[in-house]
Amino acid sequence: MIKKINSIKNFGVFQDFTWPATLPEFNEKNIIYGWNYTGKTTLSRIFSSLRDKELHSKFPSGQFKITTSTNQEIRENDLNTNPLLVCVFNAEYIRDNLRWETDERVEGISFDVGENVAIRAELEENLRQIAKINGTDAIRGRKDDYKQTVANFDQFDLTKFTIEARRIKNDIFNSLIDFDKRHLITVKSQLSNDLSSHIISDTEELLRTKQASLATNNKNEIVAIHLHTKLEELHSKTKNILNSTPSSSTIIPILENDSKLYTWAKLGLPLHENANECAFCGNTLEPNRLKTLNAYFSNESAKVRDEINQTNIEIEKEIESLNRINLPGSKNDFIDNLQDSYQHQLDRLTSLLDDYQKQLTQLKSELKRKENENIFNYIELEPLDTSVITNIDKWLNDINNIVTSHNDFVKNFNKKQNSAREQLKKHQVSIFLREEQYYKLEGEKNFANRCIARYDCLIRKISNRNKVLEGQLKSIVAGQQELNSFIKKILNRDDIIIEVTHDDKFILKRGEKVAENLSEGEKTAISFAYFLVSLESLHREGKLKDTIIFIDDPISSLDGNHIAQIYSLINSFFFRQNEDPSEPQKFVNCFKQLFISTHNFEFFSFLKDSNRINKRNTREYYFIKRLSTTKSRIQELPKSLRDYKSEYIYLFDIIFNFFNDGCQEADERLILMPNAVRRFLEIYTLMKLPDSTDEVDARLKNLLPEPNQLKTLHHFSHFTTFEKVTRHDELLMNLSEAIGELMSLLAADPLHFNSLKKAINVN
Repeated sequence: MIKKINSIKNFGVFQDFTWPATLPEFNEKNIIYGWNYTGKTTLSRIFSSLRDKELHSKFPSGQFKITTSTNQEIRENDLNTNPLLVCVFNAEYIRDNLRWETDERVEGISFDVGENVAIRAELEENLRQIAKINGTDAIRGRKDDYKQTVANFDQFDLTKFTIEARRIKNDIFNSLIDFDKRHLITVKSQLSNDLSSHIISDTEELLRTKQASLATNNKNEIVAIHLHTKLEELHSKTKNILNSTPSSSTIIPILENDSKLYTWAKLGLPLHENANECAFCGNTLEPNRLKTLNAYFSNESAKVRDEINQTNIEIEKEIESLNRINLPGSKNDFIDNLQDSYQHQLDRLTSLLDDYQKQLTQLKSELKRKENENIFNYIELEPLDTSVITNIDKWLNDINNIVTSHNDFVKNFNKKQNSAREQLKKHQVSIFLREEQYYKLEGEKNFANRCIARYDCLIRKISNRNKVLEGQLKSIVAGQQELNSFIKKILNRDDIIIEVTHDDKFILKRGEKVAENLSEGEKTAISFAYFLVSLESLHREGKLKDTIIFIDDPISSLDGNHIAQIYSLINSFFFRQNEDPSEPQKFVNCFKQLFISTHNFEFFSFLKDSNRINKRNTREYYFIKRLSTTKSRIQELPKSLRDYKSEYIYLFDIIFNFFNDGCQEADERLILMPNAVRRFLEIYTLMKLPDSTDEVDARLKNLLPEPNQLKTLHHFSHFTTFEKVTRHDELLMNLSEAIGELMSLLAADPLHFNSLKKAINVN
C-alpha cells in the first residue's frame, strides 16, 4: 500500500507540496473531498504515472516521492521499476476509453469503450498505413512509384524484346535465322555487364562478321599462292659480273666493239668446225682464222659475256614469272567476307610487282653497260633495296592468310558461320541493351522490387496484427452482458441496453431506438461500467486484491438519483460476501487499497456514512483545499464537513462566516469562495425552482428582485466552465460585492435566511 505522498513538485496546483507532519497516513480506504480545481484530478495523475510506469505527459518536469507500507520510496525516476499494480478512473480515463461517432449504418451513435478504443484506433491507423502503401482512388500509394519502375522495365519482356528480336532477324540476318524474344533473352544471359566487350567497334571486322553470317557455302578451296623471288640471287650475280675485270690478252676488236657481231660470230663458229669455206659468204676459211676465233671465245672476257647473257636470260625468266603467279581467277572465288580483303591485296600486288620489275630492269641495264663498253672495267652496283622483297614477302603472307581463312571457312563452314552469327547477335543485343540503358533500369527495377517486397512484408505484418486486434475486439465485445449489467445499475433504467454491431462496435439503445447522441452522464456511466468490467476481470484472475484503485469523481454529470446508484455499486463491488469460505457472510475488501475523490457533497456524504467503508476503522478522510493558483493543501477533513449532513448548509457556513469576517483578502478561505458561491447558487436556485430545467444563470434571473440588480452575483452564476476558472483572480476582486449581493438575495426571504443561520448555530 501507499502510506503517503511525501512531496510533490511541478504538478499543477501542487507546485511545492509537502505531506504535513500531523496528517494521518493513507489507510486501506481513503476518501478525498474537494471542490473543483483544487487538485483532485492532478492527484489522480500521480497515480496514473504509477499505473503507466512513466511520468504523466502533462507534467514532464514533475517530481514526487511516495512511501509505501514497506517503507520503500518511489520517485518519478523509479516509475518504470515500481512494483505497484494501480488502476485509475478519472476524466482522462473517460476520454481515453470512450470514443463515439455518428454511424449512418445504424442511424445513431456507435462507440468503442475501454481497450477497444485503443484497439480500434490502432486498427484504423493500420488500415491507413496500408492505404498509404497501396494507395486508394484518392491518394497515391508509396508503392506506386516503385510499381511504375517495375512496369517500365517489364516493357522489355512485354514488347521491346519482341520488337528488337524481329528487327535483328529481318534487318540484320535477312530472315536467314530464327530469332525471337526467347532467343534474344538467351543471348542476353550470355553477356557480361560490360557490354562494350561484346560490341564490334572496328568497321571492317563488323563487315566481315556480317558477311560471314550471311554467306552461303558454294565456294571451293583455293590453292595457296606461290611466289619465290630471285632478286637477291640475281643482284648478287650481277654484282659479281660488274665487279669482274677479265684479261684482254686475246681479243678481236671488231667483236669487242659490236655485241651483235660478237653473238653472230659465236653462234656461227661451231657450224664451221672442220669446214674449209664460210657457210655465209663461201670464201675459204683459213685454219689460223678458226684457231684465232676459238681462242677469242674461250678467253676471260668471253666468259664474262657468257655470264652476262645467261644472267639476262634468268632476269627475263624472273620477269615472265611475275605474270604467271597462281592467283585465283576472281575475287568471287572467295567467301563474301574475304572478297574485299582479297581485292585489296590484289591491288597492292600491281604496285609491288612494278617495284620488283623495276629492280630487275635496273640489273639488266647495268649488265648491258658492262657488256657494251666496260667488259674489262670494274663497275660498282648500288646496294639492293631489300624493302621490295620484304613487301612482297609480307603481301604473300597476307594473301595466303586470306586463302587459309577462306579454306578454313569452307572446310568448317557451319562452325565458322555459327560463330560469326553468335558474335553478331551479341553485338546487336549489346547495342540494344546499351541504348535502352537496360542494366541501369534493371538495377532500379531490382531496387524497386526490394522496396515493394519490404512494403508487402510490412503489410503482411500489419494485416496479421489486425487479425489479432480483431480477435481482441471480439473478446472485449464478449463482455457486453457484464457491461450492460453495470450500466443499468448506474443509470437505474431497464430500457437502456448496449448492443453490438456487425463490425464489433457498441450501440446504445433507449428502448428499441438507437441513441442519436450520448449525454455526458451516459458517457460517464458507460466509462465507469467498463472500468468495473476490467476490474472484474482482474478479480476473476485473483489480481484485484493486489491492486490499488483510485476513483476520481465517478458521478460527474450525473444527477442525484444516479449518484446514489454509483455509491451503491461501489459499495457492492468493492466489498463482497462469499469471498472467504470460512466466513461466507463476511464482507471482504476486493482491493489492496482504495482511493475515492469527489467534489460532490452528496456523494461524499454517502461514502462518509458507508458502514463498509468505515468498518474496523481502516479508512481516512481528507480534504483538498486550494490556497492559490499554484498551491493546494491536503489536510484532515474539517469538523464542519464531518458534522453537516447537507452540502448546502456546509456551503452557507463557509460563505456566511467569510462575509461576517469582512471578506478579508488575507483570509485563507478567499480562494475557495468563487466555487462555494457558484455551488451554493446552483443548489439554492434548484431548491427555489425545482421544476426548472434551465441553467443556474437563467434560474437566478427569475429570482432577482429587479432585472438590473445583483449584476455581480449574476456574473458569478456563469462561473461553471474551465475557461472562466482561468479568470479566478479577476473574480476574486469582485468577491466581496458578490457575497454582499447574495446576502441581500437571501435576506429577501427572511424565513429561509433565518433557518439557515440557525442551522449553523448563528442567532
